[in-house]
Parts: sequence; structure tokens; C-alpha cells
Amino acid sequence: MHNAEEGKLTKAQAALEHIEVPELQLDQAISAGMSKGKRKKKKNLLYIWTFAAAAILMLAFTAMLRTSETFASYVTLIPGMERIVELVRYDKGLTAAVENDFALKIGVSDEHDGLKVTLDSVIVDEQMMVMFYKIDSSGGHKEISVENLRLTDTAGNTLEETVSSFGGWVEDAQNNEELLQARYEFYGTKLPENLQLSIELAEGRTEDGQPLAKLDDTWVLPFSIDKDAFQDKKEVFEVNKTVVFEGQKITIEKVSVYPTRIGVTAHFDEGNSKQIFGFEDLTLVDETGEEWAAINNGTTARHMDEYSKEFFLQSNFFKKPEELHLRFNSLRALDKDEVEIIVDTDKLEIVKAPSDGRLQKVGREEDNLVLNFRRGSEGGLGNISLDQAVDQTGNEIGDGSQSVRSSGEGGFVEVLFPYFDEGAAPGPITVKLNDYPATIKGEANIRLK
Repeated sequence: MHNAEEGKLTKAQAALEHIEVPELQLDQAISAGMSKGKRKKKKNLLYIWTFAAAAILMLAFTAMLRTSETFASYVTLIPGMERIVELVRYDKGLTAAVENDFALKIGVSDEHDGLKVTLDSVIVDEQMMVMFYKIDSSGGHKEISVENLRLTDTAGNTLEETVSSFGGWVEDAQNNEELLQARYEFYGTKLPENLQLSIELAEGRTEDGQPLAKLDDTWVLPFSIDKDAFQDKKEVFEVNKTVVFEGQKITIEKVSVYPTRIGVTAHFDEGNSKQIFGFEDLTLVDETGEEWAAINNGTTARHMDEYSKEFFLQSNFFKKPEELHLRFNSLRALDKDEVEIIVDTDKLEIVKAPSDGRLQKVGREEDNLVLNFRRGSEGGLGNISLDQAVDQTGNEIGDGSQSVRSSGEGGFVEVLFPYFDEGAAPGPITVKLNDYPATIKGEANIRLK
């Protein structure tokens, strides 16, 4: 790389290091729609998500431009990667990957009926592939959305044990240069070098913002990656340190640093009286005080077994700090005898719920059951997540889908899931909490190096 370009990258990196990324204002953006998430998962593995819709991403980018004019001015200094940096700059690890030439240029296109889809670039390692693609039209197409996206081998075989997320709208596809983003996360998958990305599109919108008409064609983009470029690019710290928060034992087993993200493996003692859902403030901190916090667009954690989870942070792989500490002071946890909610669906009454009174009432909206939670002082959507509901016979109800929305009046969070047209056995139903905003406090500062 030429010296001038190296100088530009150095300036851009210096600007990045002084960014404080603001918390996404989900309440304001949630009404604009959520990115679609498709998952293929091994039994007993649960993946915990934060979905960022195009509206949410745009809001985050706008907030960062307002709070960091210095960084905004340096975005254009990174040669050939300006649009990708625009998409990933909420994530310090992915931004560093671009700055360190870890993004692979692809440039493969497919065109049908005047609509061309181009896979521009990918960032890939053993953990994840982040794909950047664009949709543009020479035939007058305007409102285009991604209906489905599949990453397969060249024979069309689906990659097992993967989680994918994609979505977004192109308001006007005519000569569009805006990039969209999709992610595939790999869990035990042996990634082939020759791959194929298949994309289905829809055009137009209904009054409530849903796709109007699915297009008949499928856009197929074959491409190859160089596995040697990322093979064994990782740093693993074997930790095995136990801390105690309000009588609950938490063991940090290891920290795995990859170019795209960091995985923190935690084990929660079987004898704990509380169910621990996750960390409120898990961060890595170097000797200068710079922090790497949780991922805010993608998978934030996954269950490894009944008592262990892996939590994901933004990566500092390219930073190479001299000292590194793992810190946290708060975890979300609830007494184990309170993690089940029981609802009488005939009377729409709460039979059993957490004793903090956060669950206020239940209701019906068309064929959905609605659980109405008090938001509390922390704002946002409150880290409330439910497992699939079961009826009195133990059979699962519906397909496990659910949606979460914020109600401005009274400060409530509402969780909706299909029930009344799902053929459940008569009687009360039970739904287990996967996450809940009750917390325990303590102090942990674990040195990794």
C-alpha cells in the first residue's frame, strides 16, 4: 500500500479510537420495521439477537455523525471502502477489519428484468461472514426489499449450524449505489471455499410497510473465498476464573478473539439459586482505557448447554494491546422459581409471574396473546424475551415466533405471540423467560494479559 494511503488509514484509525457509540434509540426506530432473521440451529442451542433494521442503522449512523464530526470527515479517507465503512462503523472490530485490508473484494453480479444484484465485498473468518451487496435497476424499479437470502455451497446445499440475518429496503433502485448488509454466523460449520449466494426480492410496499409483491426470479451469485487468509486467525485466553455476585457463582472459562468478534464463554454454577440471563456491562478494556463492548447488531449470545453461554463483544483483534482486562459489574438474573409465567387464556388472567410485578396484564390482539410488561427506569425494550409457550399437555404452541414493541403510553413493553388459532389444548399455558431485566450486582476485573 502506498505511503499516502497508509497515512490516511492511520488518521482514520485515530479518529475511530475516540468515538463513543451512542445507544441505539430502538423505541423510535422499531415502528419502521425489523430486519428479517432466519435461523437454522442445532437442537438445544438458543441464539439471542438484537435486530437492527435499516431505520435503526440509519438512526445510529446519524447519531454518530452528530457526535463525532472528526470521524465523519475521515470516513472518505479509506481508499475504496467508504460505503462499507458507512455500514460497519457502529462496530469497532469490523471497522478495524476494513482498515487492515481484511475485507475481500468480490464484485459478482446477476441481473433479471432490469434489476441487478452485486455482491461487492465480504469480511470473513472462522466465526462469521459479513456480506455487502447492492441492488440497482435500469428498468424503473423503485421500492425493493430482500425477501430471502441463502448461502450455500455451489451444489445448493445449505450450510448447517448457521445463523443468518438480513433485510432492508432500497427506496429507489434506479442507479442505486447504497450497500446492504447480511451476516452468516458459523457454529461448527466447515466453510467451503466455493460458495453461492441466492437472493429473492420483493417490490412495493403495503400501507403498513410490508412487501407488496414477491418477484419471480432468484438472483444467484457464485463466489470464492481464500480460507488460508483467515485460517487460525484468532487468540484464545484460557481464563477459568470464578466470581460471586450476590451469592451466584459465575465462571469465565475462556475468551476467544477473532477478527469479526470476541466470544466470552461463561459457566453459571448449577447450585445458583437464580437463573442468570446475561451481562449488563461486559467489556474488554486495554491499558489506555479503551473499551470493546457488546455487539449491537447481530447475535449477542448463544446457549452452549444448560449452564453455559457464549457472549459476543466487538473485536480488538487488530489492536494488539499490551494489557487486557475483562470487566463487568451487573448481570440480569431472576430466582429460578420465578422464570415461568402461567396465563389463563380463557379469562386473560395472570396465574404466575415474577414477584416484582413487572408483568401488568395479558390481552388479545387478533389471534395473538399479548403480555404487557412495565418498562421500568432503564427504558428501551427492557431485555424481555420469552421461550416458546406450551399448553397443559406439554405441547409447544405455534412456531415460536414472537414480536416485541414499545408502548409510549404508560411506558410498557408488549410481547406478542400467536396463540388463539394454533390449536392449543384448553387450559392455562406456560411460557419460560429467556431474558428479563432484574439484576444482581458485584465487581469483576479479570486480567487476560
